[in-house]
Amino acid sequence: MALEDKTEAPTPRRRQEAREEGQVARSMELGSAMVLISALILIKLSGPSIVSCLKGIATDSFTNFPSQDFTIPGLSSYLARLLLQTGTAIAPLLIGVAIVGFASSALQVGLVFSAKALQFKAERLNPITGITRMFSARAGVELLKSVAKIVIVGYIVFSFLRDKHTDIQSLVGADYLTSCSAIGGLTWNLLLRSALCLFVIAALDYVFQKTQLEKQLRMTKQEVKEDYKRTEGDPLLRSRIRQKQREISGQRMMREVPKADVVVTNPTHYAVALKYDSEQSAAPIVVAKGQRLIAQRIKDIAAEAGVPIVENVQLARTLFASVEIGQEISADLYQAVAEILAYVYKLSHKLRKA
Repeated sequence: MALEDKTEAPTPRRRQEAREEGQVARSMELGSAMVLISALILIKLSGPSIVSCLKGIATDSFTNFPSQDFTIPGLSSYLARLLLQTGTAIAPLLIGVAIVGFASSALQVGLVFSAKALQFKAERLNPITGITRMFSARAGVELLKSVAKIVIVGYIVFSFLRDKHTDIQSLVGADYLTSCSAIGGLTWNLLLRSALCLFVIAALDYVFQKTQLEKQLRMTKQEVKEDYKRTEGDPLLRSRIRQKQREISGQRMMREVPKADVVVTNPTHYAVALKYDSEQSAAPIVVAKGQRLIAQRIKDIAAEAGVPIVENVQLARTLFASVEIGQEISADLYQAVAEILAYVYKLSHKLRKA
């Protein structure tokens, strides 16, 4: 279907299918920018302790190196100990950066693992498809984004060096520790400015990726209808299912009519079958009810089973409107129903005597 026909927002099912296939709005630039900023902050906070620890390791290594066992097992043990100490010193930095990298991805797309995205697809090896992707709008945006990063970061570096060139020149005659401290501070400021600039670019890229995904997932009106059918079921099929359910419910209801104590009618439009068992319920229960043809069917079954049929227009209408099948009658109907049941019981007693 033509792209211009896809004017409808994607349905939840379409979004879920795309997510399962690995089609999610994710900016690699945003993750990289967050990792870079977090690394700079962690280095700023934990840098002195890391440097002090590494300095201690280096001092200890050069001091004790002449007394080491220069056999292969001895040097292997010595090297393993150095690596362990170094890893322990920089572990907080590495773990912090790893956590930020994972969190940046999770915040963008959530926890998603798609095996479909890893499956082999022959069309990926098609050179024509590859060339088409190279000259697509997305590739153009990626190129512009790369050029923008180079230009903006380059300008930031240039303007920073331009503003700080006097401070840098003053370090020529300074002592070693002062120069290192000043260079460290200048480098920190330069990197932080560049990282924040990259973060802004990455945020804009994420908005672009999300907009592109939304555009890619848009559907035509026909696709929305088909998706609705798959999700909710074919309307015609659901109608047939409801009809079948009504038929089954009606058959079950009709089987309860012969067990009723009385059928109250109005006399042609409504029929309500009542049953009262003092051991099972506190009040009479409506076991069947219906209008017109169903009402006539209830009366026919009741007549065949010998269930008394009593005409009471107002009571029949009230029972039909206010009491559902399987429910007890309300308290305000006790008196009227009790009179009918008393009449039915009295009638049946006379018939037994006759």
